[in-house]
Amino acid sequence: MGTTNQKAFRIRILQALRDLGGTGSKQQTLQRIEDLYGHELTDEDWLPCRTRPEPLWHNRAAWERSDMVRDGLLDARSPRNMWALTEAGYSAVTAD
Repeated sequence: MGTTNQKAFRIRILQALRDLGGTGSKQQTLQRIEDLYGHELTDEDWLPCRTRPEPLWHNRAAWERSDMVRDGLLDARSPRNMWALTEAGYSAVTAD
């Protein structure tokens, strides 16, 4: 079955942050994603990451967050471990 594609986390991050009022800690955001989509994650997604003490899907979501900052959907100026939607991010999540 494999792991969930990194790009699949984009809409999940957008929706989780929308639900959190537009901003949340990394942990709050990942917990909201798990609450909403945990049942869709594969067994492989839950395996531990080789470089960090967290499930693989946390690492994939964090890499997607980095791409979303580059694409202007999340605020690059947010404090460490805080994820926040930009206006473009709000527009992207409400367009869905």
